[in-house]
Amino acid sequence: MHSTSLNKSILHQKRQELDFLHHFYGLGYDLIDLSAIEQFDWTKLSEDDLGLMNERHKWQHEGSLFALRSDWTNAIVRYRQKYQLDSEKIAYSGPVYTLTNEKHQYGLETFTNDISKQTAVMKQMVDYIKNKLNISLSVAVISHNTLLKNLLSKEELADELTRKFIKERNRDALKVQLGSEHPILELMSHPAAEQASYVKEHMPHLKRHIEEMNLWESVLIEANVSYVYGDMLALPSQTYYKGISIQLYSEDKVEPIASGGQYSSPTNAFGIGLNI
Repeated sequence: MHSTSLNKSILHQKRQELDFLHHFYGLGYDLIDLSAIEQFDWTKLSEDDLGLMNERHKWQHEGSLFALRSDWTNAIVRYRQKYQLDSEKIAYSGPVYTLTNEKHQYGLETFTNDISKQTAVMKQMVDYIKNKLNISLSVAVISHNTLLKNLLSKEELADELTRKFIKERNRDALKVQLGSEHPILELMSHPAAEQASYVKEHMPHLKRHIEEMNLWESVLIEANVSYVYGDMLALPSQTYYKGISIQLYSEDKVEPIASGGQYSSPTNAFGIGLNI
């Protein structure tokens, strides 16, 4: 009985993976499949590569650095640049390995400056989650990488304790860490629903970024995500996100079922990954 159940579970997983790839191939995406083992040259590691290294299983052999793939976007960007691929839209599926677990991901990447094309990719992923996987999306959180960069120095933003206290919204700890007059404390003193208005009024140079968040928020509302809100203090899930960052949650879950954002490759791009 257990063997039958396990067999059915494996077949279901494989069919679901093929269904995802067939679905997005039919929507004009090119498919990509990469080795789970990546090879690096120590002298040519990018800032994003270095930022991900602490999360990788890695080893050295004959002067080269090898690591298990811990992130699909980073791997695809490196592959695209190495082989000069010109695909505008890419779909992928496969495992990623962090130091503590293995995840199976489905994902989409688009390499374009056109925001309407980027939001179209996000809508297609939302539609797939809701209509093909029959998973309702109850919450979407939108943030912008530039906001915290304007509130914190580079050293403050890189500090693990500061990031931890921001994630926890721990004002008392941040007051000790950054000083009572730090601008992030004033922003945190306002309710989350009022923070965007505060930024627009007191930080006019960030108005454009708030408007970008509003645009993506409206797209998700149109896609019938139950509750969508902007978070001025959200830390992006990946260090390489340079603009809009999005997390999608299914009902009663504390971890996002899907997350994504804008990054440079070397120009603007957008990707979103679904954890299965």
